[in-house]
Amino acid sequence: MAYATLMEFDVDFDTHVKLSEAMGDAPIKGLILHAGGPSERGVHSLDVWESKEDSARFFAERMVPVLQQLGIEGGPPLSVQEFEMPLLQRG
Repeated sequence: MAYATLMEFDVDFDTHVKLSEAMGDAPIKGLILHAGGPSERGVHSLDVWESKEDSARFFAERMVPVLQQLGIEGGPPLSVQEFEMPLLQRG
């Protein structure tokens, strides 16, 4: 069962892009899909993971250090929705 989060953050889209660039191109273990875009209050971020544990590890090991490196306050998201979903196989 895959794990998905839809979050809204109080940052502008340029900051979202800077965070992505600062993380580099190294693969993110367990990440299936990331999409982000502007919202009325900041930025929406949709992530689909192989597991909730993969999501937690990413935030602890990659996101928090990048936020610290860029001097961005890592406050809580404005909103969080979590979903478990089956992955459908094609073919």
